[in-house]
Amino acid sequence: MDVANWHASDDQRRSEARTALGIPSKTEIVVYHGRIEVYRKGLDMLMDAWQHICEERPGRNLRLLLVGTGSDAEKLRQLIAKKQLPGVIWKNEYICDRTIIQRYLSAANVYTLPSRHEGFPVAPIEAMSCGLPVVATDAPGVPYIFPDMELSGGIIVPREDSTALAEAIGSILDNQSWGHELGKRARDRAEKFFSLEAIGKQLREFLLTNIG
Repeated sequence: MDVANWHASDDQRRSEARTALGIPSKTEIVVYHGRIEVYRKGLDMLMDAWQHICEERPGRNLRLLLVGTGSDAEKLRQLIAKKQLPGVIWKNEYICDRTIIQRYLSAANVYTLPSRHEGFPVAPIEAMSCGLPVVATDAPGVPYIFPDMELSGGIIVPREDSTALAEAIGSILDNQSWGHELGKRARDRAEKFFSLEAIGKQLREFLLTNIG
């Protein structure tokens, strides 16, 4: 990741992003960006978790921001309608422009990755580079990104457990200072382990050790 070109979000950057997206400044936002594949990406679990989050916090201005599209777009649309989920904002299209992706991430309070299957996911590292705390499932590849869990800026929950997902996301929404601290740790982790400089250093050390 070119972490230097992904800017950590602060109150001003978040406010500017929300204004650009037409979202009220006092809203509490959970964001997911990636392919819309309901089973693989665990979006059915996220919908269950979101329903629980909203039911537990009546009167709060909550939004679930989904960014992306895919083969299951219609299936997800039907799921949202069937559950009558409140506060869902969905940008149903592929977005490759890094500036636009950053705007969506900067508008949020917390990023979530509810996947059942992953390889090595890049999306949470993009969120970390924007200084967002991450709540993710223990899909393959994810524990490597957050080896020390909260100390690495992320909370990992079991796959197939929408209640645990809801509780983890809710714990950040309910404690703003904790969310800020996790976001700082996430940004630090991205800089130290996933930046161009960090990967270059690791590659150099590997080559020197194995060739030498």
